[in-house]
Amino acid sequence: MWYLAWRNTVRRRSQSMLTVIITGLTIFVLVMICLIFLMVQEGLELSTQRLGADVIVLPDQARANAYQTLFTADPANIYMPASIAGELLKIGGIAAASPQFFTQTLDGGCCSYGEEIRLVGYDEKTDFILQPYFNERNIGALKDNEVIVGSKVEVKPGQVVALLGKPFTVVGTLYPTGSGMDGTIFINIDVARKLAGDIPELQHLWKDAGPDDLVSSLFIKTEKGVSTERLIASVNQSGLGVQAVATRATINNMRSQMDTVSKIIFALCSASLVIAVLALVGRFNSLARERKSEIGLLRAIGIHKKQVFLLLLSEAWIMALAGGLAGSLLACISVIPVLNILEDAFVLPTGMWTLTLALKGAGVGIVTALLLGSWASIYPAWKSAGLDPQEAITRGALE
Repeated sequence: MWYLAWRNTVRRRSQSMLTVIITGLTIFVLVMICLIFLMVQEGLELSTQRLGADVIVLPDQARANAYQTLFTADPANIYMPASIAGELLKIGGIAAASPQFFTQTLDGGCCSYGEEIRLVGYDEKTDFILQPYFNERNIGALKDNEVIVGSKVEVKPGQVVALLGKPFTVVGTLYPTGSGMDGTIFINIDVARKLAGDIPELQHLWKDAGPDDLVSSLFIKTEKGVSTERLIASVNQSGLGVQAVATRATINNMRSQMDTVSKIIFALCSASLVIAVLALVGRFNSLARERKSEIGLLRAIGIHKKQVFLLLLSEAWIMALAGGLAGSLLACISVIPVLNILEDAFVLPTGMWTLTLALKGAGVGIVTALLLGSWASIYPAWKSAGLDPQEAITRGALE
């Protein structure tokens, strides 16, 4: 029966291909949405688990955006006096405060990494963001010619890269965090300041200070039992010209927005599945009508109703499986380019693209395709299998 079903499917090539295309496009959309949703959710979870700070303090300027700082690796040239760290510690409730200094590479291959990317200088004396990774990998403080790269930066440990014309050795790759850290290169804060001082385009940002007297952000860990909201209110009302944002609240806001968007998208996806089922029902009804004489002949030579029903169902499964495989494969190939386009337009934290995730998406696509094929063909197959042999041959010949 399976061989006969395969032969029938191949013989009606154009009709079968149309069914496969309808199924494949439906599965492509479904799997693409599922994979993007899963990667964003994983990114949010990783950010919550691995970011390490309760509060981030940024200059109180319009261009100082917490979402951009936390979830993207876009260069952000924002600065505030380094003395603010000491002023904030006077407020109380702060267990640790670690400054970072932002600069960036420049476009071009002769004297830079090859693309514009954020360079972050961290303070080894106060750092608690990178320290867990350093401890895990038995890495000490970075030397002046060493860097640690995020999980999405395409260089390998041991490789030497040129950053603003200076050679640096990559000593490690951070684990995925779902945040802007994944696309960032980390260096010693003193080296970052020196590199920034050599970039003419940044000179106007220093005003009356030099890079040695500036920081871009402060990551704060609160003392146990201290209310994060109360600390943020105290910082924002301090008159120091800074803004404090709770990292967990920022992540939760992002999660809430994604939940709302996902409900709308999955509603549209469900509607597309219904439309696909209706289109496939029409296709299988049309195929059944065209094959009445063939079905009548099979019944006349002794093929039972159940066997005819299974034959028609098997043909539907073969076409659905082909569409499911094609749609799932196309979605897995396209998910990273689509995510890159979305990340250019929106602030999206994403997890790592893995074989496990691809297999999950493909599994969902194939199972859904087989269900689509079953739902759409079960009634036409049951109706055709129940036809009287003589009536089926006669009506098929007339039609």
